[in-house]
Amino acid sequence: MRIGLLVRMFRWEVLLASCGFVFCAAGQTNGIFADFTTSMGSFTCRLEYAIAPKAVANFIGLATGQRPWLDLPSGTARTNTFYNGLLFHRVVAGFVIQAGSPNGLGTDGPGYVFPDEISPSLRFTNTGILAMANTGTNSNGSQFFITVTNTPFLNDGYTIFGELAGGTNVVIAISQVATNANSKPLTNVVIQNVLIRRVGSAAQAFDINAQNLPQVTNLPLKIANSSGQISLAFSNRLYADNRLYNSTNLAGWSPQMLGIEISSPVTNTIYRAVDRPFRFFSIAQVQYPSSTFAPKTLLARRVILNFNGGAGTITNNFDGAGGGTYSYHTGTNNSQGTIDAYSWTQEPYRGDLWPIYFSALPFMTLQLNFTGNAGGIFNGTAYNPPTSFAVSGTFTLN
Repeated sequence: MRIGLLVRMFRWEVLLASCGFVFCAAGQTNGIFADFTTSMGSFTCRLEYAIAPKAVANFIGLATGQRPWLDLPSGTARTNTFYNGLLFHRVVAGFVIQAGSPNGLGTDGPGYVFPDEISPSLRFTNTGILAMANTGTNSNGSQFFITVTNTPFLNDGYTIFGELAGGTNVVIAISQVATNANSKPLTNVVIQNVLIRRVGSAAQAFDINAQNLPQVTNLPLKIANSSGQISLAFSNRLYADNRLYNSTNLAGWSPQMLGIEISSPVTNTIYRAVDRPFRFFSIAQVQYPSSTFAPKTLLARRVILNFNGGAGTITNNFDGAGGGTYSYHTGTNNSQGTIDAYSWTQEPYRGDLWPIYFSALPFMTLQLNFTGNAGGIFNGTAYNPPTSFAVSGTFTLN
């Protein structure tokens, strides 16, 4: 059925190319369409707004400037069109083309993330599947990829939110450009423009602001002297990701993550030393919905890791000084020891123990994906040099 639709659309493109845009005839079918103009030609994707409403709303909002995003180097909330001028920074022949990274390196995004929308009705079974790139569970932002072959091994790992509806030859051509060792094209392939078209009453009625996506703003700061320090007061809220930026010259800005408060009371004032003749501050806030569960710290907390495959249980008792103790239990082995060191990073929908060092167990890098405030599932890697192996399971947080 999809093949027949593509054939009909290609015929309309030839007949109606005089309308001013080669893919204007794709609108003969109801839906929401994204028309990409690139330095190598144009293509169109149909967006699956009924099945992946968050991903589609996010993409439309960024493409049109209807949703604010965070300029990470400066800490400024912006509403200019996000994708115009960005590169296809990753191209893998016979696999995917990928874009949506402002720095062109694939290491950034819009300053926020949103949850996965995995559906069994959308599968990586065709060429031309449009999906969100991610760095693990619930880490979607702005980067997307389009497949150039069947990739069923990607199923259930990435949010699909559209499919090619015209211009497959352009996508294939992009996928075949010469690249360096990091899969970056040797000659830049630029997204010049993304035009969103809505055809039909249902497409017109789709509200991008009703999908419970994060909200990005800049906040006013009240600055005052306080016993030889500077106090910075701002309007904090539950589930808000606050980022403090400072500069000594208004040219370069340094960010600091203040963390996300997941329980009351929230911290509304922070203090900084007076260490320069001039220092400037600004603050950006990303407001998340109440489904954020990862704590700011693991100090004085207990995390119980239940490993899949009968590999046992590790009960981690973190102290208040960056260490702690553990006990390891299996059917035949019970041991205890110390947590020599660990690093915890809070993210909106997960946390990273990256790494955690035990006195007598392999050290591990673990990603804890919260499904509630008391636990969820984890995955990662255990290292016993010179070997390493994947680990996964469930965890509880006390």
